[in-house]
This record gives sequence, C-alpha cells and structure tokens, in this order.
Amino acid sequence: MAFFYECSAVTHIGTRRKNHEDNFYIGEMLTSLEQASLSQTGPRSVRKSIAADNGRNRIFAVSDGMGGHKNGEAASCMAVEALRHFSDADTAKALRRRQDKYAYIQSFQDMIRQTNRRMLEYSEGEKETDCMGATLSGMILFSDEIVTFNIGDSSVFLFENEMLRKLTVDDNEAVWSGVRREGLTESKGRRLTKYFGLPEVNGVLTAAIPDPIPLRDGQVFLISSDGLTDSLSVGDICRILEGCQEDVGKAADLLVENALWAENGGRDNITAVVLKIRKMSSERQTGICASIGRIFTKSKGDYYD
Repeated sequence: MAFFYECSAVTHIGTRRKNHEDNFYIGEMLTSLEQASLSQTGPRSVRKSIAADNGRNRIFAVSDGMGGHKNGEAASCMAVEALRHFSDADTAKALRRRQDKYAYIQSFQDMIRQTNRRMLEYSEGEKETDCMGATLSGMILFSDEIVTFNIGDSSVFLFENEMLRKLTVDDNEAVWSGVRREGLTESKGRRLTKYFGLPEVNGVLTAAIPDPIPLRDGQVFLISSDGLTDSLSVGDICRILEGCQEDVGKAADLLVENALWAENGGRDNITAVVLKIRKMSSERQTGICASIGRIFTKSKGDYYD
C-alpha cells in the first residue's frame, strides 16, 4: 500500500521568553534558507504535502535548545542541521535505495554521536553558566512503517481510533528539595538525564528507538516541545486532534494557540509538528507531484494582543 503525508509545523516564541530556542525539521520540505528563517523570533508556520515513494525515507523532528545566552538557539540549530546533512549524505541515499532499515538506523545513531561530540567541542571554553544543549525527538518514515527516536523531553504522540498515545519516554528525573511535607519529600522540578551536550563520561550518546509502528491510513502523529506538553493536558491535545483530523494545519495552529492561552501557558517556546498519513489512491499515484506546498508567516496578532 502506498501512502502520502500531510504535514504542518508551527513554532512560537511564547509570551515570556526573549530567545526562541525551539527548532524543527520536516524532511526535505524546506530549503536551508527557509529552515533558518523559522528559527528566528516570532510565530512561523509551514504547511506542505508530500508524496511517499518506496525509495525515500523521511525524518520529522523537534529540537528544544537549552543554555545561557544564545547557546540554546545554537544547539537546536546544530541538531536540525545535522538531520539535514544526514538526509543529504551519500550514505543515507544509498541506504534509502537499498531499503536497509537496520543499516539506516545504525547510520542515524552514528550521526547522533558525532553531533553530540561537535556540540561538546563547541562548548569548550564557555562559562559553566553558558553551557549549551538540546533535545531531539521525532520519527523516521519508511515506506511502510514509522520509527520514533528520542533524546530528552520533547515528545512524539500517535492519535488513532480516537485515542492519543505517547510514543516516547522522557529522559528526565525529579529533583528533590529536601523539604518534607505530609511525610513526603517535595519535588522542585525535573532534570534531563539525556540531551545533546551531555559529556561522554558514562558512554556515548544514542537516541532511544523502540519497535517500529506499521503505517495505516488516517494515523495522526504529533511531535512537540515541552512548551506545549507543559501547557496542555493529554485530554486537551486529544480533543484538538480529534476535532481537526482532516486539517493538520488547523490542528497545529490550535495546539499552539491553546498552549499560549492556557493557565500558566506561554512560559516557554512552543512547537508543534502534526503529520497525517493518508492512503494514496491510484489516481493520486499517477498524477501527484513529488512535493507541493507553501510557506507563510503568521502575524503576532493571530495569537494574542
């Protein structure tokens, strides 16, 4: 069975941050200049459709930067650029032609390790308070199945049969304050246990990659930074995706808009990438272009005054 994908991505600086440290990658749908423009301050949105073919694997991902000054922005851009170079590399293209999924994933993990080492080298000499790092979560779409990957606490969800399922496990742990209330020690937040920029004291960095999921008509996937999941509950996300199953652009817009307006929302940068899987009809297979789409920028007033 052949599939095509409808994708929409929205990223927003939020209402309190001065830097936009989120970034995203949506296959080879964007040129380098288009991708660079989306890492700048302010709301940006991309909507494109792309046809699948059996010789092409595509990567979709969100990276959330962290660190003092502008190092978070640099880290997420480095992670996204690594994905772009990996997709363009001769090795990846050869593996795509052979459809060797295992070798492709192994090559992907090699890219993760190399990117982390480059980020560590970039950070050398920086002040401890200006250290840099980034999460990276997303999925690799093969012709018949999807493989998720995760480093950090950005998330990948699957909405199918009116149910929302989180496909990734956050790499973090609670940080305890030492204050005891009602017999329990109080937590004062979360600390990432895996991320780009993590020293290789305990081994090299790799992404968590679970078993693949077969592609099916009507599946909706969401990749998001924690700015969205910290603002919206699973129920909120599920209701928005359920109400916008036929319009991924509207779904991405509403997810970000609702996260901005939620109680205590907008404190962090917010990014949502929504991807819908559709069965390709015989007419579409013979007549569709390999890639169609458009880029547009939303004004600030579309989200808040």
